[in-house]
Amino acid sequence: MASNKEEDVENEDANDDTVTPSELDELTHAELRMLYLESTETLRFVKSLQWKTVGSTLITFAGLIFIAGFVNANKALTDKFMAITILMTAGVIFTMTLYQFWQANEITKIDSMNKRFSNVYRSVRAHKSTREGNIHRYTILAFMVTVIVLGAVVVHWSLSRIAYT
Repeated sequence: MASNKEEDVENEDANDDTVTPSELDELTHAELRMLYLESTETLRFVKSLQWKTVGSTLITFAGLIFIAGFVNANKALTDKFMAITILMTAGVIFTMTLYQFWQANEITKIDSMNKRFSNVYRSVRAHKSTREGNIHRYTILAFMVTVIVLGAVVVHWSLSRIAYT
């Protein structure tokens, strides 16, 4: 999160009509741009991994239900499938949390680079506050975790119906 002092500087930059260029030499500026690009690509990659993890988990859950129904599973097999579902749900939630920390680290790197660029760049980047970005990220994470948990509940409900029919 940006401190009040940083927000005041960003607001001053946004209201200032003069352009204050970066104080970096060209090589350092090029390095910083490369690092910035790398961090933004990493952010996109991690976000993509999160959604792919959710999707593949739900597909795996559907596969467990399909297999149990296809082989007309008994109670012992459905119990094993439910254990797999519980372990998988816990592992996926843990992984999603790790992905969230990875994103937070990349955002911290980007924020530290922002201070080195021109005031115009900083004012454009200030249009979305850090707090708002965090709210969005954690709301989406909560949604993803909820979807995974609801998927596990559906697996449990389905396996219970299959085992007792």
